[in-house]
Amino acid sequence: MKRSKRIAITAVGLALIVIFGLMPISFGTATIALTLLPVLVLALTQDWKITLTAGLIMGLVSLIGAFTTGAGNITAPLFRNPLVSVVTRMIAPLAAHGLQRLLLAVERRGKEEGHAPRKAAKIAIDAVCAAVGVVANTALVLGMIWLLYGGKTVGDSAITPEFMSAMISINFVIELIAFTLLTPPIVYAINAQEGKHASGN
Repeated sequence: MKRSKRIAITAVGLALIVIFGLMPISFGTATIALTLLPVLVLALTQDWKITLTAGLIMGLVSLIGAFTTGAGNITAPLFRNPLVSVVTRMIAPLAAHGLQRLLLAVERRGKEEGHAPRKAAKIAIDAVCAAVGVVANTALVLGMIWLLYGGKTVGDSAITPEFMSAMISINFVIELIAFTLLTPPIVYAINAQEGKHASGN
């Protein structure tokens, strides 16, 4: 039963990555990458292989979108490079996944010594890891853009420090707050369904 639930959760998560990638949400000049939410949820509930797959699909959706639905966006030419759109999205969720595994190991040791309550500790860990995933995604994407195109003109955009600052100013803050708040309860609910909290895994 656990295996079937895991497969179902993975399938839904991967489907949402594609759907959210095709239907970005805009708030004025900010466009929120909702694709990152299911990626983070999968990263914090599944193994590293599924985490890597989720990041890959997110990257491929971003790459395809740069040629199709988002082709008119000023940043589209940048994301037509797989190093920017795909490779960075594969690494970012692995950072959240790896950190969660490390912090859970520390938390389990603390629990044995009578420290923080299990539920509160896990929610806090998932919030921290979700935030790290958002930061890693933004840092890797912008870092790769600067590494490849810094000081150059791509399409109609001059890749200057001012351009880079404009890319992160609004989107990053919204994503950081939203995904740090939304990811932990979803992760907790999925783990509760799989019986992880009761079993102590």
